[in-house]
Amino acid sequence: MSADLEQGVPAPRRHTLADLYHERTHFAFIERSWRWALISGVLVVIGIGALLLSGLKLGIDFEGGTSWQAKVEKGKPSVAEVRKVLAPIGLASAKVTVLEPTSGGDLPSVRVQSEVLQDPIGEVRDALAGTTGRDPADVSVSEANGGATWTVTAKKTLAESEITKALSGVTGIDPVVKVRGKNVTVKVKDTPKSPRDAVTSALADYAGAKPADVTVNTVGPTWGAQVSRKALKALVVFFLLLALYLSLRFEWKMAIAALVAVVHDIAVTVGFYAVFRFEVTPATVTAFLTILGFSLYDTVVVFDKVRDNTGSLAAIGRTTYSAMVNRSLNQVLMRSLSTTAVALIPVISLLVVGSLILGAVTLEEFALALLVGLLVGTYSSIFVASPILAWWKEREPQYAALRIRYAKAAGASERPRAPRETAPPVIGREGEGRSAPAGSATLPAGPGRAVVAKPRQPRRRKRS
Repeated sequence: MSADLEQGVPAPRRHTLADLYHERTHFAFIERSWRWALISGVLVVIGIGALLLSGLKLGIDFEGGTSWQAKVEKGKPSVAEVRKVLAPIGLASAKVTVLEPTSGGDLPSVRVQSEVLQDPIGEVRDALAGTTGRDPADVSVSEANGGATWTVTAKKTLAESEITKALSGVTGIDPVVKVRGKNVTVKVKDTPKSPRDAVTSALADYAGAKPADVTVNTVGPTWGAQVSRKALKALVVFFLLLALYLSLRFEWKMAIAALVAVVHDIAVTVGFYAVFRFEVTPATVTAFLTILGFSLYDTVVVFDKVRDNTGSLAAIGRTTYSAMVNRSLNQVLMRSLSTTAVALIPVISLLVVGSLILGAVTLEEFALALLVGLLVGTYSSIFVASPILAWWKEREPQYAALRIRYAKAAGASERPRAPRETAPPVIGREGEGRSAPAGSATLPAGPGRAVVAKPRQPRRRKRS
C-alpha cells in the first residue's frame, strides 16, 4: 500500500499558484513530518549550544552600564576617531556606534556605551533610594557651587546613623545628614570629579557641542536584573494564559502541542541571537512577546480547521486522523501564507528603510526580532504543532481503530483478482496456437496435427 494512499491524499503532482489560491493543494505535511522534526531539532541544538557557549549579548538595560550620545556639529564622525579620544580616559574598548541622520537637515550622532561609570551624585542617590525604600527617581538632587543636596521621603522613620552608614560606601564625599520625621536631607560641599563627566567633556569636545548637549543615561546592574526578572515573569504568565485559553477553546492535547511550538519558537529565536551575536534590548523583548502572540494566532487558525474537520471524520470514518490534519493544513495554507506576507511587508520596511536608510537603531532592534519571529512562528504552526497533534491523537483508541479499519479497506481494494479460466490452446496445422471454441474437445490425430471435435448439436423434433 503506497504512502499516499495510507495518508488519504492524491498522488503528488505539480501545483500551480491557482491551486494554492483556491485551496486545492495536496502537500504531504504529515507524511514527511520526520523531515520537519529533523530540521527543528538541528536548529534547536545549534541555538542551545551557542547559548551555553557564548550566551546572549545583552544591552546596558539588562547588564547595566552608561551611555553617552551627542550630535556631531562638524565633520563626519568615525568610530576610530572616537576611540582615540576616549583612550586617555581608559575607555578605548567602549562600544562606539555612529548613527546616521534620520532626515536631510539633521546631524549624525555618536553613541558610546561602556560598563557603569557612576558619579558620586548618582551613587549617593542610589544609596538613599535603597535605604529609604524608594526608587532612584524619587530622590531629588540639586547642584550648586561645586556641592550637591539630596532630599527624599522615606517609607518609614530612619535614624541619621542608618543613613550615614549607607553612604559610607561612597568615596570622596563628606556628607551632612539631617532627618526630620520621614524627610531625609543629605548635603555635600564639594563633590569629586566623576569619570562619567570626563567622558562627557571629551565627547562634547569631539562633537563640537556643549557638555549639556550630551545625553547621558546610566543603568545600574540592579535595575537590569529587575528588568530581566520582569521579562521572565511576563513570559511565564503568557504561557499560563495560553495553556488555559487553548484548553478551554479546544482540548488539552492541542494546548500542549501549541506550547511545544511556542517553546520551539523561543529556542530558535534565542539561538539566532546567540549565534549571530545581535544585542538584546528592551525593544527586542517587546518584539519577542509580540511574535509569540502571532505564532499562537496562526496555530489557533490551524487547530480551528482541524476541529471543524474532526466532526466529519467521526461521522464518515473514511480516512485517518493524520490525513484529516493534513487536509486541514492544505485548506488553511493560503491563509497562513497571506497573513505572514502581509505582516512581513511593514517589518521589512522598518528593517530596510528605518535602519539602513534613516539610521534608526531602535527600529532595527525591534524589526529584526519581528522578522525572525514571524518566520519561525509560521513554520512552527504548520511543521511543529500539527504533526505533534496528529501523532498524539493517532494513539487514541478510536483513531487507532479507524486507522486499522482504513488500512484493511485500502488493502482489500488493492488485492488482485483471480484470473478467468480459458480453454487450452489448439495446435493448428502450422503449429500455431489458437483457442478452441467453447464446448469443444481436442483429440490427438497424429504427429503435428490435431482434430477438433465439434460440439454435439441438439436434435430438432419433427413436426407432425
